[in-house]
Amino acid sequence: MVATILIPVQPSTGFRGKLGPALDNQVAVGSIDRLPSMSDCAVHLELLDAIVRVEGEVAAWGKEKGLAEGVAWNVYCSAAARRFLKWSHLAEANKGNTPPLDVLIVWHAYMLNTAAYRQYENQVLKGRMGLKGINWAVVHRRIDDDNRFNISAEEAATMNHLPFPVDLLGALKSEEVKIDSASFSPSTNFDMVAAVQRQLKFAHKMHDAKWLRSPFAVQILETAIRRYEMFFTLIAEHPGISLSPTPDIDLVWHTHQLSPKCYGLYSALKANGKFINHNDNVGRPVLAGAFDSANTLFRERFGSEYQVCYCERCMVSRAPGGHTRNDESSDCSGNSCIPQTCSNSCKADCSGDSCQNDTNAAIGRALAPGGHVRNDESSDCSGDSCIPQTCSNSCKADCSGDSCQSENI
Repeated sequence: MVATILIPVQPSTGFRGKLGPALDNQVAVGSIDRLPSMSDCAVHLELLDAIVRVEGEVAAWGKEKGLAEGVAWNVYCSAAARRFLKWSHLAEANKGNTPPLDVLIVWHAYMLNTAAYRQYENQVLKGRMGLKGINWAVVHRRIDDDNRFNISAEEAATMNHLPFPVDLLGALKSEEVKIDSASFSPSTNFDMVAAVQRQLKFAHKMHDAKWLRSPFAVQILETAIRRYEMFFTLIAEHPGISLSPTPDIDLVWHTHQLSPKCYGLYSALKANGKFINHNDNVGRPVLAGAFDSANTLFRERFGSEYQVCYCERCMVSRAPGGHTRNDESSDCSGNSCIPQTCSNSCKADCSGDSCQNDTNAAIGRALAPGGHVRNDESSDCSGDSCIPQTCSNSCKADCSGDSCQSENI
């Protein structure tokens, strides 16, 4: 995935319980050109987990039907693309209502091809659909602890005017939607099915990283947002150079594009009135060159490493006062370590305030409106600016409740 400049223009139950109110109470004052929030990025990760889950369910259905590997998913995506076209022309799309999962998957992939989506929105829909993008609060409420995307009976009743069944997979299983009729992709200037297939790879990458289940989920998302802002600075400062992001930066970049109006205004603000396009359909050699360019420019501009490992061992070792276990058998080694390869081997016997804090309490505090506070004037903790690693050594109160610093694992 690379940037080019165009014409001007699954988490724990406790985490889910706190994220919902945080989203519902977000204040949007002066936020139209804002960066994505930690809540936005967290729910985007939830959505990617839900996409991976439904892909598995579709594959299981295809196996039962005796379909060759991959055929069932192609049938599902082709039908979803046709349903998206119908949905996008409805007045419902204008109101910002969240569609069924299959339609949402196509919409998600389409918006991540920013130039093509802007053309579709402006030339085909004539601006009728609106550019607010995905409603993260609704998406969060629909996804359960097992990554299932659920539409309640009450919500389904409000969708009875749709020209298709709400549950596509259920309709395929019951043969309400026939496989033959669902197998043909719609004829458009943009291949939506191919776009969904490309984004599925990223969904699996994020699903495997398991960032929301990390004890450092708050810090991972905060760091990713900050690094995305730095990456965008590089794009604006080097308009003639293609740059490719790291996975954490790409997550925030994707999240930003899923609110097209916010993204377009932020792009114009940061890039002197120009629109930064996101192209996810480039070859490996181009990607490799763009990544090398970004790596060099990032280190020169900001004096820090471009590639960052978010495994627990590396997160602990980077924290102020952090500690690691002297175990030569671990395959964790700074920037060369990635969650998938080291999460099972990073078994540090950690204790003390410099190590991981309770996931639910930490994320709940960071995402709740107003953050967290402690009734101790000597503390250097101050609401949202406080994160577990930087303030755990000074927040020594015997606290109870989610409003304060708390339990170590």
